[in-house]
Amino acid sequence: MTKKLRWFLPTLLALTGILAFVGPVAAQEEQPTSLRVEDIAAFQNVRESGDQLYLVTYYIAHNTTYGANQLYIFRLIDSGGAEITRTTCYAYHNNGFGLGVVAFYLDADDAPTWASNVRVRISGNPLVTWDGATPMTQSSLIVWNTGTTQEMQQAVSVKIMELASRLELTWGVAMTATTQGVTVLSDAGASYFLRVVPYLSEVAPYVLGKYTFLPEYPEQKPELGQPYGTGFADELEQGILGTIFDLSGPARSMGTTRGVLTATLYYAFVVAFFVLLVSKLGLRKGMMMLLWPFVIGGAFVGVPLIVTILGGFLCLGATVWVFYKGSTA
Repeated sequence: MTKKLRWFLPTLLALTGILAFVGPVAAQEEQPTSLRVEDIAAFQNVRESGDQLYLVTYYIAHNTTYGANQLYIFRLIDSGGAEITRTTCYAYHNNGFGLGVVAFYLDADDAPTWASNVRVRISGNPLVTWDGATPMTQSSLIVWNTGTTQEMQQAVSVKIMELASRLELTWGVAMTATTQGVTVLSDAGASYFLRVVPYLSEVAPYVLGKYTFLPEYPEQKPELGQPYGTGFADELEQGILGTIFDLSGPARSMGTTRGVLTATLYYAFVVAFFVLLVSKLGLRKGMMMLLWPFVIGGAFVGVPLIVTILGGFLCLGATVWVFYKGSTA
């Protein structure tokens, strides 16, 4: 792919997103009450030698019925004033207004001179009729970071987790999650940054939990910071990830967690199965003995261990009731 084509494709995609809004606006669009570039961090060598990634934090306050992705364009401008690339924001929270993040990625062939006088510009969509001049702001205050690819991936991961924590405090949405002292992006955080940052899983693998290995505790020792009861649960969960029982993807798209979705589907199946047996065969004491393997088996297909334990207590209660309170068998 030629250098021109690599420049053309992202520009075409951004332009397509802008044209989707093109429908004429009957009334003039008000000016934003706040429009600013909060900070810019640039990273070199994140995927290949010489490439560049720019993480831009912005803040926009605007009284409108449209999304920020429809009204504003984010551009990376070179020292001569020419546009290098452009993008729009992801309207994930509050239609993209308030605090947010956008990113620019350029491979080595398309990247501008490193640490040169580039700047990020936010400007109003020229296809909108504005009340007054088209709004615009820009900043050239950039923190430059370069090093080996491994160093830069670690640096990008740290920056993204910092941004996620900041968004979490501002939005009131859990953007991070911590498991045994390891903090990564939550389902909500991953949904947002996977859309915002190109090649996120490559340039910041640590934020998604990749290359993070939980310690194995053959013996639980609270005095060494190893809590009771977590080793087996973690072992079960790690064994499920990446298998056909791993519902992380569907759960993320539904705005819930893998454990909740798995437990709901699994026990819905168990209840339906036993209701069917009872309706066809009548209630039998022996059927209660079949229920136990189903309840316990949930832990091995992704149901959280604590849910399986609670299910076991309910099953125990049901067994007692059947055997000692008058089964129809």
